Amino acid sequence: MRLTAVVVHWQDLDETRGCVASLEPGVDVVVVDNASREPVADVFAGRATSLRSPENLGYAGGANLGIRAALAAGADVVLVLNNDVRLRPGAAAAALEALGADRRIAAVGPKVLAREDPSRLWLAWGEVTWRQSLVALRGAGEPDGPAWDAPRDVEWIAGCAMWIRREALAAVGLLDETFFAYHEEVDWCARARAAGWRVVYRPAAVVTHTGRGGAGSAAQIRIRKYFAARNAILYARRHGSLAERAKLAAFLAATLPLELVHHWTHGTADEVWLKMRGMRDALAGRRPPFAELGLR
Repeated sequence: MRLTAVVVHWQDLDETRGCVASLEPGVDVVVVDNASREPVADVFAGRATSLRSPENLGYAGGANLGIRAALAAGADVVLVLNNDVRLRPGAAAAALEALGADRRIAAVGPKVLAREDPSRLWLAWGEVTWRQSLVALRGAGEPDGPAWDAPRDVEWIAGCAMWIRREALAAVGLLDETFFAYHEEVDWCARARAAGWRVVYRPAAVVTHTGRGGAGSAAQIRIRKYFAARNAILYARRHGSLAERAKLAAFLAATLPLELVHHWTHGTADEVWLKMRGMRDALAGRRPPFAELGLR
């Protein structure tokens, strides 16, 4: 199967260089310059095709730009990557082996280790819990070990590294750009599974990833807080039953006031207000405040 990797670049050119360098020879590469603050220009000439968007399309839109180019060039499988992901040797081979074993598999996700401490997981796979954060990250922060070494069908896989079959993209569609960033992979996997496809966790495919929770600059934290909350509501409206949406609403109603008090005492109440604004904007169908968040 012909594999093309799509690396979405928005900032930190050194990270993007490291991501591309971790890809094994023979893998076609598309680097999407998502209106970056550090333009790619001809940095990857001879190794990758570089595309530049005139505006920041978000992770979903940037990935889609690269996916379309990869499919047009004949890719059978597209590997969508965050630029801070590093592939371990053999990761692509393990993922392609899984895809080759069953044509009903739409997408394969790796075991994601924390780059800061590779003895621990960044994520194995995800589940939708309908609690206040919508999702649960299975394995996050746990020591790597036998508990995470069995392949399995899962609800969703990490969007930072997804091997997606061409036929599944044709049947399911691309990532939904309405999400912009965060939960776009949860939505895509839900659509794929609803259409009868399998989504598989393949621990023999190993990558590393960096950052979570309070990690990152203040601007990055604001972006994450807003879009994770907004997109949880979008996901619930599209995929949730009445009971599931009621469960999410109940958990939010019970936890948000406590979260606001906690953050108020620590001088970070603006993070909770951003979450609430994201939920309000989703319910009202309002456009995200891209300029205010420093995204455009």
